[in-house]
Amino acid sequence: MTNHRKAAGPARPGRPSHRRKHLRRHLTELGFGVLALAAIVPLALDALVPQRGSADTGRARTVISRDMLQAADTGNVCRRGRVALTFDDGPDVYTPQILEVLRAYNVRATFFIMGEKAAAHPEMVRAVVAGGHLAENHSWDHPHMADLDAAAVHHQLADTTAAIMRAGAPRPTLFRPPFGNTDALVDGQARALGLRVVRWSVDTNDWRGRRPADIAATVLGQAVPGSVVLLHDGVANSAATIRALPAIITGLRARGFCTALDTE
Repeated sequence: MTNHRKAAGPARPGRPSHRRKHLRRHLTELGFGVLALAAIVPLALDALVPQRGSADTGRARTVISRDMLQAADTGNVCRRGRVALTFDDGPDVYTPQILEVLRAYNVRATFFIMGEKAAAHPEMVRAVVAGGHLAENHSWDHPHMADLDAAAVHHQLADTTAAIMRAGAPRPTLFRPPFGNTDALVDGQARALGLRVVRWSVDTNDWRGRRPADIAATVLGQAVPGSVVLLHDGVANSAATIRALPAIITGLRARGFCTALDTE
């Protein structure tokens, strides 16, 4: 039988053979696949790893609604005791909405403020104080304080106090160490600057991307008389914190707790 296929001859000069073209196509596809995988993997990891980044990386979404504010429960009777609501890492783009919710529900809170943000948003520091809240020290830029030498610790504390006061707030008397990380050196420097070191007893982990209902459930499930609740007004997930606030406040009050400042 005659074979009608043309016998393969040498490739023409300057033109790749069919096999070489096929190999090149596969290598090109493989290269694009590797590039695509390299782009996808960081995105997947970002979805798995909690993002604590500043809320200031983008514009704040409008979270509060008219119904949320009109339904505000302003009663604040301490039948069982006080629970302090505290907010870290601000002031930031979501701070004004948090202040509006607190005003509607007649809540006074403590804001632990970062120095670099106080310098960038002095008007928000003034708004915190105008709302009857405390503006306290949370370091300049959120380091692990126990990793720093004495000079760096002094800078973190003293410069933050100065920035808060320049914004128009009273001199801070409280210091909350970022991550709760401190040691004898940090505590001593704080005392020398008139700052009392305070932490928290209820950690909502609201910065981890948790749902508002879960944030509120953590507070209501763990609160006891004298609890200090850790929330955040200056992280990427602060919108969820705002949505959780009405349930937190009304739930605490339904259980006989009043919301009080951390020093009361």
